[in-house]
Amino acid sequence: MRGLSYPTAVLLATAASASIVPANSTNNITWPYQTFKTVNFTPPYLQISHHTAEPTDNAYLFFAPDGPKAKETAPLIMDMHGELIWNGPTTHAFAFGTQIYDDEPVLVWWNGTLYPEPIGRGNGVVHMLNHRYETIRTTTLAGDFLEQVPGASFPSNIDVHEVFITKNGSMLVTANNVTQADLTSVGGSKNGWVVAALIYEIDTATNQILFSWNSLDHLDQLPFTDSLYPIGSEGYTGATQSQAWGYFHINSVAPLESGYILSSRFLCTALALSPNGSVLWRLQGRSGGDFALGPGADFCYQHDVRAFPSSSVSNADSSTVTLHMHDNHNSPIDNNTVPSSGKTLLLDLATRHASLTHRYINASGPVYSTAQGNFQPLPNGHVFIGHGWIPILEEFSQSGTILTTIQFAAAEPRAGGGFVSAREPTLSYRAFKQEWVGCPRAKPAVWAERVGGGGGTVVYVSWNGATEVEAWEVWGGDSETALRCLGVVATTGFETRGLVGEAGYVQVRPRMRRRGDGRGGCEVVVSDVVAVVAG
Repeated sequence: MRGLSYPTAVLLATAASASIVPANSTNNITWPYQTFKTVNFTPPYLQISHHTAEPTDNAYLFFAPDGPKAKETAPLIMDMHGELIWNGPTTHAFAFGTQIYDDEPVLVWWNGTLYPEPIGRGNGVVHMLNHRYETIRTTTLAGDFLEQVPGASFPSNIDVHEVFITKNGSMLVTANNVTQADLTSVGGSKNGWVVAALIYEIDTATNQILFSWNSLDHLDQLPFTDSLYPIGSEGYTGATQSQAWGYFHINSVAPLESGYILSSRFLCTALALSPNGSVLWRLQGRSGGDFALGPGADFCYQHDVRAFPSSSVSNADSSTVTLHMHDNHNSPIDNNTVPSSGKTLLLDLATRHASLTHRYINASGPVYSTAQGNFQPLPNGHVFIGHGWIPILEEFSQSGTILTTIQFAAAEPRAGGGFVSAREPTLSYRAFKQEWVGCPRAKPAVWAERVGGGGGTVVYVSWNGATEVEAWEVWGGDSETALRCLGVVATTGFETRGLVGEAGYVQVRPRMRRRGDGRGGCEVVVSDVVAVVAG
C-alpha cells in the first residue's frame, strides 16, 4: 500500500514574509510569533531552555494559548524544538491533548462560552478528532442549568475544567448550576444563591448520562463552612443570582478503582467517591480532613488531581493510594506567598496518613500561578508540569531535577526571581507532552517564488498535522500537464523550503517515513488529482 499522496500544483508568484514577528506593544503583541508563506497561522515562538541534555524521546507538546494577550487562541501541537506540527481551529480549547478512545489515540478539547476569573468556568462541548483530524464525536450535556447571568441558556453545559475518557469509552466531565440554598451558617441569607458543583459520566456514543453527582447533596460531609473562599469574596455575597457564591469550584474528576476522585479548589480538598457517589474520604490540604498530613503534604487551590491504587491486597483498609496534583497554593487569597509545584502524595487508607513523596519545583525560577495547571507523569518516569495562568511549561526528572523549561508567551517577572500571574495573562489551562501520529485528510499547502537572475525556483510546502513526511518530491515544468521531478527536499520543520530549477508550475508529493514495524505511518491511498492555483 502506498503512503499518502496529495499532489498540489501552483503557478509561480513572488512574495515575502517573515518567519518570526517580534513583540510590539503598540499592537498589543507582547510575545513574538511565527508566520509562514503557505498558511495563515500565527503560533507562538517557543523559548526552550534545556537545563541538562536535550530530550531524546519523540513526544510533542500539546497546549492551547488563550487569554486577552494571546496572538492566536487555538489548540497547538509543537515539537521540542519549537516547530509547529498542527495548528487547530482558532477557538478556545481547554484541556487539549491526546487520550485513548476505542483503543485509538484521539485529540480532545473543550470549547464554548467562557466566564473569566473570578467566576472561572464555562458552558460548552467536547470535541474528539481522530488521527486524520476528522471529528468523530461531539460530547454534549443538555439540561435546564442556571448561570450567574439571568436568562443565559446554552445548548450544552459541560464545564471547562475536565475531559477524561475512561477505559470503557465514557467521558467524565464537570458542570455547575446556580441555585438557592440556606447560607446562614456562613453569614449569608436563608435564601441565598450558590454555585453547585456537578460531575457527570456520559456515554460518548449517545450523550446519555450514566452517572451524576451534586455537591449540595453532601453538605453533611462537605458543609459551606469548609470553604476557604469566604462569602462576599470578590463581591460574590450570594445575595442574588448574579452574585452566586462559588464556595466549591470543582476543577477535576477522574476514576479511582470503581469510583471517582475529584478536586474542589476552594475546599482545598481531594474527594474519593464510591460508585454510587457517597463520600469515602476527604483529603483536605490544610487540616488534613480525614487524614493526618506529613511534612510537606499540605496543599491548597489545587488542580488536576489524579489517584492510583498503590497496592492490591485482600484487606481494603491496608491499601495505599498514590495521588498527584498541581498545587497552586497561590490563589488571590494567598497571593504570591507559596510557589506552585507538582506534588505526589502517598495515602495510607488504613492509618489515614498522607505523606509527601515528591515535590517538583524549579527553585531557581519559581512560578506563582494563581489558577489552572496540571501534572503529567511521563512514560520514562519524568514529570511534565503546566502552570496554567503563567505561560511556563516544565519537565522534571523522576527525582525532581529540572530538565527543560518552555515559555510560550510573556510572563510577569517576580522580584527575587521567577514569575507571578499577570492581570491579563496568556495561559494554557493544561499542557501535555505526548506522542502522536497525524495523517491529515487535507491537502498540503504550497507557495513558490522565482529567484531573480535565473537562479531557479524557491518552493515552500507545509502539511498541517502531518507527522510522517520524510521528504518532498518537487515536480515542475512550463505546463501543469508536463511536469518532471526537479528534486527531493528533506522535511525541515513545519514549512519546508527548497531551491529547485526554473519552472512555471510546481507540484509536491510527500515521501512518507516507514515506522519501526515496517508499515507506513499513514496508510491512506488517494488519487493523484492535480490542483492548479493561478498566481
